[in-house]
Amino acid sequence: MKISTIDIEQLAIPLRRPIRTAAHDFTHAYTVFVRLRTDIGLTGIGWCFAFEASKAAALAALVADLTSVYEGRDPRAVRANFAAAWRDLNFFGHAGAAMMALSALDTACWDLAAQAAELPLYRYLGGDNTRVTTYASSGLWLNYSVDEVIAEAEMFRAQGHRAMKMRIGRPDFMTDIGRVGRVREALGSDIELLVDANQAWPVSVAIRAGRLLEPLDIFWLEEPVFYTDLAGCAQVTAALDMRVATGETSYGSAAMKQHLQVRAADVLMPDLQRMGGITEYLNAAALCAAFNQPVSSHLFTEASAHVLAAQPHALMLEHMEWWEELFENPLAIEDGQVVLPTAPGLGLTVSEQALSRFTI
Repeated sequence: MKISTIDIEQLAIPLRRPIRTAAHDFTHAYTVFVRLRTDIGLTGIGWCFAFEASKAAALAALVADLTSVYEGRDPRAVRANFAAAWRDLNFFGHAGAAMMALSALDTACWDLAAQAAELPLYRYLGGDNTRVTTYASSGLWLNYSVDEVIAEAEMFRAQGHRAMKMRIGRPDFMTDIGRVGRVREALGSDIELLVDANQAWPVSVAIRAGRLLEPLDIFWLEEPVFYTDLAGCAQVTAALDMRVATGETSYGSAAMKQHLQVRAADVLMPDLQRMGGITEYLNAAALCAAFNQPVSSHLFTEASAHVLAAQPHALMLEHMEWWEELFENPLAIEDGQVVLPTAPGLGLTVSEQALSRFTI
């Protein structure tokens, strides 16, 4: 089996409404959608994205540049293909847009390899969990009123979610504490509530805010300080009894190792595209296991679900609905868990109508 052609499409996927966090303000997920087609008729898919069309165009150019590495290769040799691309990117570097572009091609290769073996990807990776505990992450944003946050949380509960994430990170952190308290009171104790500060605070504020959040039974505090401040994040982690999660903004498994060595957090949440795809995500998960630390995920629910289903130390999957419309069979949620597809590979059927509608 050989990769015969590689299709790259740029998509503008509108979000349900404009979104604001402590770090971002955006309206679309500008997506670079990749399809690897083989000489035996199988097609593997992967994608990366940015919040601006111009930056997504740059990603598309990098993906196109990497196609020469993958064309003509056997997609089942996933790690060898990744190593070749890694060497090709040596001068450009193994962080930033280069890793994001690589992730789309690497993920598509894993999709093809599992399809060729006639196994769902999580089975191909050695897993046997058919469901993964998840949390709703596509709502409860910073620009919502408290009443809007509560209404959306109730919507997530009705959809089958038993955990959900709320954004915090205002300069006046006491406003955040009050908002979280209102949401916790409305949801009751049967829903796990996570909070994400999106790197908004200095260490001293993160510790003060964290101590006030702890009585509200928060599942974890995510990215309390700037992502490169590993020592600061370790200070916050050591000072608090509740979990601290981070890692989504760092690139490659080497960065995850640095987090683990200084105990920067209680939970690492690798981002599929910043890992450079499933290959490095698996390496990051193995490092977490070696340090006896749980692993989670960031975005890219459809692919990350398979990776986490194959990890005995997986904690929770981030469920983000941004790309659901691209598929005729989006992942189902039942009693707080994502149900893994049974079809080979990622198990997703691309909606050509949706691709046409979103194509730039």
